[in-house]
Amino acid sequence: MQYNIDIKGEFADIFKKIRAILLSYPQIKEIKNAKQTSYHDEYGVVVMMRTKGNEFVVAFGRGVKLQEKYQMLQGSGKFVRHLYFRSVDEVDEIFFREMIEESFILGLEAFELKELKKRLKNYTKKI
Repeated sequence: MQYNIDIKGEFADIFKKIRAILLSYPQIKEIKNAKQTSYHDEYGVVVMMRTKGNEFVVAFGRGVKLQEKYQMLQGSGKFVRHLYFRSVDEVDEIFFREMIEESFILGLEAFELKELKKRLKNYTKKI
């Protein structure tokens, strides 16, 4: 399990610091699986973490939308964007919290938009 590797591995200090930040939010739930440790709120994945080669990777599940505001996020996939760390000193807690909280807002907005679309669809069926 990746959690067991990261909690004791080369980047354990980074993993523990970011994990503590994430778990300080009551709405965050931790999920441990074979390839990564992920952190979810009620609207979906917020962050996924793992060691990869000589870096520690933090992937934001709503990263593509976060990238508009936080251009240091890297990646080109449909949804996820990454930050890469080699030292715990690179983890800026205030900045990281800002990105997490922005992720919460994006998740809620996506949920509300989906609900609104459902209501509109049901409303137009009645007309």
